[in-house]
Amino acid sequence: MMHEVLAQSVFAARRTQLFEQLPEGAAVALYAAEPALRNNDVYYPYRQDSYFWYLTGFPEGSAIAVLTRKNSKVHYTLFSAPRNPDKEIWEGKIIGQQGAIDRYGADEAYSIDEADKISDMLADCSRIYTVLGVHEKHDQRITALLRDIHQKTGRGGAPIDAVADLRRIVDEQRMIKSAEEQKLLHRAGQISAAGHRAAMLASRPGAYEYEVQAALEGEFRRQACHWSFNTIVAGGANACCLHYTTNQAPLNDGELLMVDAGAEYAGYAGDISRTHPINGRFTRDQQALYEIVLAAQTAAIDAARPGIRHLELHTQTRRYLMQGMIDEGIISGSLDYWLEENRFMQFFMHGTGHWLGLDVHDVGVYKPEGQSREYRPGMVVTIEPGLYIQPDDTSVDVRWRGIGIRIEDDVIITNSAPDVTTADVPKTVAEIEALLKTCDKRCS
Repeated sequence: MMHEVLAQSVFAARRTQLFEQLPEGAAVALYAAEPALRNNDVYYPYRQDSYFWYLTGFPEGSAIAVLTRKNSKVHYTLFSAPRNPDKEIWEGKIIGQQGAIDRYGADEAYSIDEADKISDMLADCSRIYTVLGVHEKHDQRITALLRDIHQKTGRGGAPIDAVADLRRIVDEQRMIKSAEEQKLLHRAGQISAAGHRAAMLASRPGAYEYEVQAALEGEFRRQACHWSFNTIVAGGANACCLHYTTNQAPLNDGELLMVDAGAEYAGYAGDISRTHPINGRFTRDQQALYEIVLAAQTAAIDAARPGIRHLELHTQTRRYLMQGMIDEGIISGSLDYWLEENRFMQFFMHGTGHWLGLDVHDVGVYKPEGQSREYRPGMVVTIEPGLYIQPDDTSVDVRWRGIGIRIEDDVIITNSAPDVTTADVPKTVAEIEALLKTCDKRCS
C-alpha cells in the first residue's frame, strides 16, 4: 500500500483539471489494478494502477471509480470492497464505503457488489473515457458495460457515441509535476540515495551482488519504501548488460560495480545509477572512462533547462561521450564518423534519459506531432549517460573490455538551474573513494 501523503484536495483538483479538457456529456470509468498472482495462492505485493492512483489516491484493489459532471462539478463515485470482519481478521482492515467518503474524498460510495449501478449512472453520457489497450480484462469490462447500457436504454439505444482512451489527456497532465509532487519526488530521491550509499559500503571483493542488493533494499524498507523497479547490481562485465537483474555473481577485486536502483515513495519513483570500484580505488583506465561519462552527465544536467528539446540533450551527450573516447585513444576516427549511422551505439545504446513520476518510465509522448518535446518547468527527467565496452569487443584494446559505466540522477526542470533530487549520493571519483574508505572491511 502506498503512503497516504497527498491531501484529497490535490486529487480533487486533478479531477477538475481533467474534466476541463473533456467535452460536455463525458464520463470517466477507471478500474483499480488487479492483484497479481505469484504462485499458487501467493500474491505479489499490491501496487495500485498509476492512473487510478493519480485521480483518486485510493489504495485498494477491487475498485471502480466513476467520474461524471453534476451541477457543473465533478462527481466522484467509488465502488470498492465492503467491510468484512471475518476477512479483516486474516488480511487487515478494509477501507469500506464510509472510509471512501471520509478519507478518500468520494461523493458517493458503494460496494463493488453493486457495480451494476454503473450502467444506470452512465446511461445519459455521450462519451466514456477510460484506459484502453493496457489490461485486456479492463477492456472486456468496458465492452460489457457498454452492452449493458444499450440493453437498459431500449431500442432507441444509448446516446454514447464513443469509448475513448483517457491516457493521452492524462499523460499530458501528469507530465507537469505540481509542487506537492515535487516534494514527494525529492523524498524518493533522498531515500534512493541512502540506499545507494548503503550499497557502496556493502560492496567488497569476495561479496556477492545479492548482498549489495540486500543492503540497498534493506535501506528502502527501513524507510518504509519499496523499490520502484527491479534492482540492478552488476559487477564487472555484467554491467555491459543494460537490464541485468540476476544479481548472483561474486564481486571481484579490481573490477567496477554498477548499481541501478530506486525507491518508491508515496507512489513516486526514484531512479539512480552509480558505478564504483569494488576494492575502493579506481584504476587509471577505469577512472579515465568514468570521467568521460561524468563529464557528459554534468554537461547534460546543466543543459536540462526550459526550451531545450529532449533529442537535443541526447545529441549533446553522445557527442561528449564519443569525443571523450577519441581523446582517450580508446577509439579512432573522427567524431562525425562515430555519429554517422548511429555508430556510437556500439558503446552507448540507450537514451540519455526518460520521464520520471508515478512510473519509473513515466508517461508522456517524446515526439508530440513528430517533433522532439521541449522541456518545461515541472517536468522531471532522468539523466543517465553510459559507456559499455563488451568483453568480446575486439575493436578496442583488451584493457578496456568488459567495463560498463552508467551515472544517473533525477532532475526537475525549473525556471532556473536544474533541481537534482538525487544529489545525496557520491558521484565524483574523490567523493566515491572517500566514502568507500570508511568501510573497515574493505581496508583490512
